[in-house]
Amino acid sequence: MPHEAEHQDSEAMKLLKQRLGGLETEEGRTKGLEFKPQPTDCFVVTTPKAGTTWMQQICHQLRTGGSMDFDEISEVVPWIELAHDLDHPLDAPQVAAPRVYKTHCWYDHCPKGGKYIVVVRHPEDVALSFFNFFQGWYFEPGEIDITTFLREFWLKRGEPASRMQNASYHHHLTSWYHHRLDDNVLWVFFEDMKEHLEETVRRVDRFLGLHSPDDVIQTAVEHSSFAFMKTHESQFDEHITKRKRNPACGLPVEAGLGGGKVNQGQVGAAKAAIPSDVLSDIRDKWAKVVTPVTGHADYATFRAGMREELVAAGRW
Repeated sequence: MPHEAEHQDSEAMKLLKQRLGGLETEEGRTKGLEFKPQPTDCFVVTTPKAGTTWMQQICHQLRTGGSMDFDEISEVVPWIELAHDLDHPLDAPQVAAPRVYKTHCWYDHCPKGGKYIVVVRHPEDVALSFFNFFQGWYFEPGEIDITTFLREFWLKRGEPASRMQNASYHHHLTSWYHHRLDDNVLWVFFEDMKEHLEETVRRVDRFLGLHSPDDVIQTAVEHSSFAFMKTHESQFDEHITKRKRNPACGLPVEAGLGGGKVNQGQVGAAKAAIPSDVLSDIRDKWAKVVTPVTGHADYATFRAGMREELVAAGRW
């Protein structure tokens, strides 16, 4: 995901953007975006840090009946933008049906013809989680503060200028919002995964067409719990991606491997961790990008309105 450094960026931010430019290759990303899925293939679609790994695990547990026989989740649920660079062939059979893939593509760039589970999370919590994820991997603690990271990186994103770039959180959301009632789209809120995990697992099971017996549902719920995934943290820590792509990013091979991805994912934690003026910036961007499309003034009313609409349409 190349990011051109701007002249007003701090030196640390320029270095971050330079490093991120090495994560994907143009050849690899192009191959991923040009992948032709089968109608039963399912994509877990998110912006970064919105519950991607968690939903990958739910899907994999349902389709395998609870198998944990994998080194790292990206081995069995490939990330399409990086699959070529990680030697994960997208057209190959997977360990169980249906085939499942991960992507951070907004709607316009995502391969068409499959099924799509769109997971959305509160933007403030996404912002905090993204900062924490990169700190200790792409930059050391203290090199970039959260205000700089969010204002010069996360909030600066808009619509992609090319297929080599990702959309901002807000543009990603609105691109998929237009397809929220499509038969091949399942809309899931991260907060519902936290509050109603079994209900979410059952929704995903029906959407995948598995109609699993109750014992498989219960195993998937257990294996997708925070406690279970924390115990098996090395299977969800991106170590395959980091070891293969860190050198291309100008990082030591083992960079970012000191901490895992499995965290509590607290709802509302950002309000205490992000300065109030930056929270205002995040809310202003929602008002500018999301409200004109959805009619919802903030995430809370958006979530409530979406649930009401999906229930009425029989999509919950």
